[in-house]
Amino acid sequence: MIDQDDSHSDDDPCLDGTLRLPPGDRSLAGTMQEGRDLMSAELAGVDMRDADFYWAMFNDAMLEDAIMTGCDLRGAVLNKANMRGADLRKANCGLDNLGGSTDFIETDLSGADLRDANIGGADFTDARLVGAYLSGANAVSIMPDRPTSFRGTDLTDARLAGARLQGAIYDDRTVFPRAFKPEKAGMVFHSGRRKPRP
Repeated sequence: MIDQDDSHSDDDPCLDGTLRLPPGDRSLAGTMQEGRDLMSAELAGVDMRDADFYWAMFNDAMLEDAIMTGCDLRGAVLNKANMRGADLRKANCGLDNLGGSTDFIETDLSGADLRDANIGGADFTDARLVGAYLSGANAVSIMPDRPTSFRGTDLTDARLAGARLQGAIYDDRTVFPRAFKPEKAGMVFHSGRRKPRP
């Protein structure tokens, strides 16, 4: 006779605390997840549209091809997450109510769809947005002293036509699409490196 405790697999989220949902799952769509710890979550292809992820933690999460249209991601931390091909259309990734940024530091957003998203004040330092769609995205921060950061960001082949980029900062490591002129888009060169991590 099999002991019930031995029947659990090593993938059981109850054992290691990691949330794992299959592609197409809709259990998070439209739900309130404010401040939730979703670090290292495996949510590839999961439909989370219109969910409230204010201040949620997605560090190192697998969000490839995830559907996050209309999500509230203000103040969320998505550092080093895999968000390749994620659908973030009309998502709110602007500053939170205290002026804190939504962080995409070292996040892979290659091929992600950010059309009409609010990214004002977001931090894309050292992120990859290769081939990402940013048409209609709003990168204008509501707080001029907390600009959107594209320092060290790889924007190779990104679609930037129609994006509002006034005041967003970049540095000498930022890679833009061929023929794109950041100064003509109102972007500001910032030579200083971001503060090193403790």
